Amino acid sequence: MFEILLAIVAIAIWASIFIYYFRDPIYEWLDNRFGKDTPLADPEAPTKQNEPPTQKPSKG
Repeated sequence: MFEILLAIVAIAIWASIFIYYFRDPIYEWLDNRFGKDTPLADPEAPTKQNEPPTQKPSKG
């Protein structure tokens, strides 16, 4: 029984060291995977591509 407990403690220590060492990439991955998405653009909203081009007044 003691060997099983010792193995579990060793795995927990290794996992905590791994998570502590790689915490920034893990947090970035979790934020990318489960974080809030940016809202998509409204397809019905007018865009600059749909607006007629504006003409600058000519000199002369």
